[in-house]
Order: sequence, then structure tokens, then C-alpha cells
Amino acid sequence: MDEIATAAGVSRATVFNRFGSKLGVLQALFSRAIEGPEMEAIRRALDIEDPVASLEALIDASCAIWESQAFVHEQLQAIVVLEPDASILIDQQRQDQRADLQLLIRRLSRSGKLRSEFSEPRATATLHMLTSLESFLWLRRHYGLSLRRTRETITELARTLLRG
Repeated sequence: MDEIATAAGVSRATVFNRFGSKLGVLQALFSRAIEGPEMEAIRRALDIEDPVASLEALIDASCAIWESQAFVHEQLQAIVVLEPDASILIDQQRQDQRADLQLLIRRLSRSGKLRSEFSEPRATATLHMLTSLESFLWLRRHYGLSLRRTRETITELARTLLRG
């Protein structure tokens, strides 16, 4: 909170008056992120008619979100220990992501692009794992992959869901 106040050129009390708590700051950042261009890219990706092209665009957009906003999401996850209400934001984000992925997987299945050995729930879970913040951060931070290589790796793994 002190760093935010200093960066904004205001007192710590002003930050607390404006946002109420650390959770309030994170909620504001989260709301801003949801309304930002990265989320618009997710929506555009999901609107692509070809489900395979939609999948690839979704992966690109997911990587862009995690690259630019991982810090906010990590802080939300960390603050859950001190502010259990923060879990509402995380749970909502995961539910929204899951619903979007279920629709995409259903489109892939209906178009005959989903491999037959993958049920829709299994394919959705796999894609959810591949496009998660945790997977992204493991590839970027722990394995040192560039953003481009991370995106390529996730895309290649996601293609294993598809018929050849």
C-alpha cells in the first residue's frame, strides 16, 4: 500500500480511503483488466467461426493476458490467505474461463476436429490446464522460455486434442 501511495503521489490514507483495503486495490486492478484490450482479444478469439483458428487465437490472447497481468493474478492468489473474500474473484475468473473453454471444445467436437479419445470434459480440463496462469508461469519463469516459445509450446500441446 505504501508503494502504491508513493507511486501515485498521495498518502497511504488516501489509498485506503479510495480502495478500502489491499483487496479493494486488487479488485480495481482485476476489474480494469477484465475491461482491457487483452480480454477483448479473448472475446474476439472466441468469436472466430473456425474452431481451430479460434483455439489458436485464444491461446495467443491468454498468453498476452498472463504476460501483462500475471502480477495482479498472483497477488490475488496470495492475498486469499489474508483476505478470504479474494477467492471470489479467482473463482469467478476460473468459472468464466471454464465456460468459454467448454463452448470452444464443444465447437471443436461438433465440427469433427476433436480427437475421439478425448471426451469434452477431459478436453476442456486439458485446455484449461494449458491456458492457466500456472502453466504459463512455469514455462516462462521456471523453464525460461520466451513469450513466443511459450505460446508455441502451449499451441503445440493444445493441438494434441485435435484430429490430425
